[in-house]
Amino acid sequence: MHSTECIVIKVVQPNKRKADWLDAMAVRFSQAVQIGLDAAQAERTSSRAKLHRVVYHQARAKFGLPADYARMAVNAAVSLARSYYGLRKAKQRPSFPKVNGSQGIGLGVNAYAVVQDGRRFVLRVSTGARGQYLWLPLCVPARYRDRIASVYGDARLFKRRGQWYVMLPVRQPQTPVGCSDEPAFIGVDLGVARHATVVTPDRTVFFDGKEARRRREHFADLRRRYQRHRRTDRVKEQKGKESRWMDDLNHKISRRIVDLAARYPNPVIVLERLDGIRYRTHGSKCFNRMMASWAFRDLVDKIKYKAARSGIPVIFVDPRKTSQTCSRCGHVSRSNRPEQATFRCIACGYSTNADRNAARNIAAAGACLLSQGRPDTARPDGQTGDVSPRPDGVQGCASVHSDSNLASSMLEPHRL
Repeated sequence: MHSTECIVIKVVQPNKRKADWLDAMAVRFSQAVQIGLDAAQAERTSSRAKLHRVVYHQARAKFGLPADYARMAVNAAVSLARSYYGLRKAKQRPSFPKVNGSQGIGLGVNAYAVVQDGRRFVLRVSTGARGQYLWLPLCVPARYRDRIASVYGDARLFKRRGQWYVMLPVRQPQTPVGCSDEPAFIGVDLGVARHATVVTPDRTVFFDGKEARRRREHFADLRRRYQRHRRTDRVKEQKGKESRWMDDLNHKISRRIVDLAARYPNPVIVLERLDGIRYRTHGSKCFNRMMASWAFRDLVDKIKYKAARSGIPVIFVDPRKTSQTCSRCGHVSRSNRPEQATFRCIACGYSTNADRNAARNIAAAGACLLSQGRPDTARPDGQTGDVSPRPDGVQGCASVHSDSNLASSMLEPHRL
């Protein structure tokens, strides 16, 4: 069994001839993708077969794209269209996607190869003509050198601030770890005040989000001041700085959570299923900004692939009532939360930190899910309330997209 993740590697600055070819190919590729998006919007479809009939032959005849590049243009258009119609189905109001300069170049599995030349690695890119290739030396970090041999699948070349990068899919062997009679459930409660609260069989670990909120407010204040004085140049200088900082922080938090779980025999990480939470919660302007900038999905993805690499199962539970349920007696009431940070049960008098109580409920829900083999909430047996009958209460950490041709478009770049 294998898991697939992506690594992003910097390309050595190409000479003028190579740079011109890459820029021209990026323009032609983007135009082909835009044709697919126009067809998807006109016909109100995301069908791969229909978009393939529109895009593939035009990409080959009009833009001169080789077969693998044309196929990747179809994949990109289908992926963007399905993302849009998926949001519409969730009753959101997104604008229809348009191709921008960051689309890059899709590299089919037959259009490239990573070749080792002594101690260096070179990306060989097909130009479409028989026997003619573009050779692009790579700056491969030491932590990726032993994984280059596992590169397999569709890749992508893209340009950021004048520098070319390549996103390569890496297939890693995954060792399935089955749960024994006594697995150790690690409950993880995600939040804004605290990035995560982790409850293990013998301890609780908090990941405070106060400093992150302060820095986000600082970045937002900077943007407001620059925009007020029409300093768009300063705004552009800040582009990506906040997201890179948050990406680094999520890597550190996810690594600590997985390392903490690995200390216990037969660990199982239990997370909340928080899909669509941004669209279900509303508050003040400051609260809405915090919710919009809450990178919980990125943190969950990082926990999943790091746990998969360590052979630790990850399951998801319904988050309903986890913050209102007493982890000691099981009583459910909104009155159990007199304050945001405090949990005090009105039935048995149990008092503790609210995030710790929620994380315990999440761990208990995970144990219930594995024992009963069906979805459940944090409510124990005997409590009234609706329990979701859907079969998606437990979601494995290794998911497979229904369309194998789009597998590469679903990948996210990761790092150790």
